[in-house]
Amino acid sequence: MTEKPLLTRRFIRLQAVQRLYAFYVGKQASYECALDQIRDSFVLDVYANPPEDKVQLMQETTQALALFAAAVAAPARSGPTVDLAQASNRVSTTVCRVLSSYQNELGKDVQKLKGGLKNGVSSINQACLRIWQLLAEWTHIAEKQAAPKRYQNGLETSPCIGKSPMLQCVQHNDALAKLVAQAGAGWGNEMTLARGWYNQFVRENPLVKSCLARPISPGQDQQLLALLVEDIIFGQESIESFFSDLDSYWTLNKRIVKKLVRKGLAPQEDALEKGPSLGLLNLTADWEREHRFYTDLIATTLEKDEALEKIIAEKAKNWTLDRILPLDKTVLKLALCEMLYFADIPTKVSINEYIDLSKIYSVPKSSQFVNGLLDAVAADLQENKPTEA
Repeated sequence: MTEKPLLTRRFIRLQAVQRLYAFYVGKQASYECALDQIRDSFVLDVYANPPEDKVQLMQETTQALALFAAAVAAPARSGPTVDLAQASNRVSTTVCRVLSSYQNELGKDVQKLKGGLKNGVSSINQACLRIWQLLAEWTHIAEKQAAPKRYQNGLETSPCIGKSPMLQCVQHNDALAKLVAQAGAGWGNEMTLARGWYNQFVRENPLVKSCLARPISPGQDQQLLALLVEDIIFGQESIESFFSDLDSYWTLNKRIVKKLVRKGLAPQEDALEKGPSLGLLNLTADWEREHRFYTDLIATTLEKDEALEKIIAEKAKNWTLDRILPLDKTVLKLALCEMLYFADIPTKVSINEYIDLSKIYSVPKSSQFVNGLLDAVAADLQENKPTEA
């Protein structure tokens, strides 16, 4: 039976929504920052000799702001040219400087956005490796702490987590060690943190101890792993915060990370004969195809941004664009982009997927608004669909 890939179209759409939304927010922030830079360039210098003309400065500020706004609003196909013939040297120099800086930053953000899926997958893989290596480090710490008091009154004490067959497999897995080294996912600089977590959450944990009866059965071993991964690593706020600081999209990615970690630790069918083995699983059966879907979706949405804004404005009855939540607008643009420009995807699929995303990630009434607008566009598409002969 073929296993369902974790990197589904829904996950890709969610990555697109989150990253495009962040792009739009950043773009607006860069725009406001650019306007502030222009205003700062025309602040009255009270020490100037001869004194500056305050009225002229205000006029030049207004002119520079208008020229910059016009340049930014110009369609990309016409280029970023602005008519500076009637502007003073100070105005033209300021506008060109700020516009160049704004466009450079915007270009960097666009490239970052287009590479978003690769960055997301890289973050997922990095987190998986870090978690597997954390389990290996905890196993090593447990063995070191248990060594001096291994025997009491001539009898061996209860085994520590270092006796777990699965954790032993993780600790001594050469393939994992190589991947961790290549990805820089080790705990060398954070060993104090890893040791503190072990002492705080694992060492005296009664549930952990209950899984360590001798000899440890396969069921106890799996119970121990589930406890360490789900209840401690993904259940303790301080550990979650560490991974959240490493990945700004952690709330989005952690579900897949958890699944990958558990699947990678699952014993193979021949576990009883050969012992459990650590398997690194692929996120998708066809990475190139899914990555192309993401990049095409983002690139087309950016290219058709003006047309998509117009459709939303026309169909959003009793709503002005500035009243629509930015996240909802992002969801709508991506959904409309699929409906209009991705003929191989059924319209109903696109509508349902983005409605579900709006239910999960936006405010309660957003899904109704998104549903109504997309249904209206779908009705138009159906009405204008060519009749088959």
